[in-house]
Amino acid sequence: MKVFLDMVGCRLNQAEIEKLSLDLVREGHEVCTDPVDAELIVVNTCCVTAKAAADSRKMVRHYRRETSAQVLVTGCWTSVFGQEASALTLPELVVPNQLKGEIPDLIGRNFVAGRDVQRKPELGHRSRTRAFVKVQDGCNNRCSYCLTRVARGASTSVPQDEVIARVQDLCQMGVKEIVLTGVQLGSWGRDLERKQDLGILIKSILEETDIPRVRLSSIEPWDVNGELLECWQNPRVCRHLHIPLQSGSDGVLQSMRRPCSPVAFLRVLDAVQQADPLISVTTDIIVGFPGETESDFDQTLALVRQAGFSGGHVFRFSPMPGTAAAELPGQVPSLVKDERAKVLALEFAQAKLAYGRSKIGQDVEVLWETGKPVGQTTRYSGLTSDELRASILSGAHLQNTLTRARVQSVDEQGGLLVTFDPLSKEQA
Repeated sequence: MKVFLDMVGCRLNQAEIEKLSLDLVREGHEVCTDPVDAELIVVNTCCVTAKAAADSRKMVRHYRRETSAQVLVTGCWTSVFGQEASALTLPELVVPNQLKGEIPDLIGRNFVAGRDVQRKPELGHRSRTRAFVKVQDGCNNRCSYCLTRVARGASTSVPQDEVIARVQDLCQMGVKEIVLTGVQLGSWGRDLERKQDLGILIKSILEETDIPRVRLSSIEPWDVNGELLECWQNPRVCRHLHIPLQSGSDGVLQSMRRPCSPVAFLRVLDAVQQADPLISVTTDIIVGFPGETESDFDQTLALVRQAGFSGGHVFRFSPMPGTAAAELPGQVPSLVKDERAKVLALEFAQAKLAYGRSKIGQDVEVLWETGKPVGQTTRYSGLTSDELRASILSGAHLQNTLTRARVQSVDEQGGLLVTFDPLSKEQA
């Protein structure tokens, strides 16, 4: 069967469709890069915000309207809003998160024998040079604004041997970088019979595989510990951490039910910098949470400036049915949310630009991902270890290669413009 895979949402959803693509190819199915060619389209949905839920509905409707394929819907939106999903497609093609692993069996086997996977399957516009590896699912936190616990349940870990086997497979396919993902990534191992720590998993990956780069997706501040920080003694671990702050106001954080104060968050940043001062840190902020005053927002802005982030993401609070925050008093007007979001977005843009400019004249390691022809040459785009976007004009084939390059300048968005210096160029 010809199958097209698409998604709304986070890196975890990306990791899940990448694994599904491998499972389908191994069972003899064909993963299409164009939905028009597909007999079945699988949409992995999200409901972390009202916009994500709306985007999920929109994507399902689009494929039902614009293609002749059947549409299978799975993911968080499906798990929380199952009746709504069933109204958009066939009920038997609505698969909640807890049954997601059964999708290959649901699709059925059209071939007697499977096939070996020699390279990572292409996923159309969702293709990545990097591979996203799901090592954990679910969450034990009870943040008052989040539906994830409802959609995915309590924290569960993928056993270490399964993770290692997946990374080894990806190495054989030529993948140069993996991104470890999970809902609460830092809780990996705590539910296993023999409790373990995420730092132990990372060290095992480094010891038992040849993957050139290991990157972490988002990790909560209370999950950053000494075992984890020791991993940065190995240069194969990417020099970047994304640690959600959400608010710089202690009162707002308590209302969000997040077990970390602003003071404790700053202590985590100090520990990160002591472990390796070259690690860049980005964050998430929610503006307009119920009850957030101007003073609360000013505290958030002050902490962002003090923290020295290299960038970040801003989210306007959106009340999701089924969460405690949706029922809280003091809902902030949309215009106030918009204004606060603009202020913080500008702050993060300036921080990213300043961080990029600090790299001018330095050599950086880049994993080159995509290339677009420019006359007789090609402009390649790639990612540095500390998660800056870099671009270069080159006549050589660079896609899915790691090289050293020298930063010449920075564009208005903080992206690096690099060249190969005759003395520093090397294949990593």
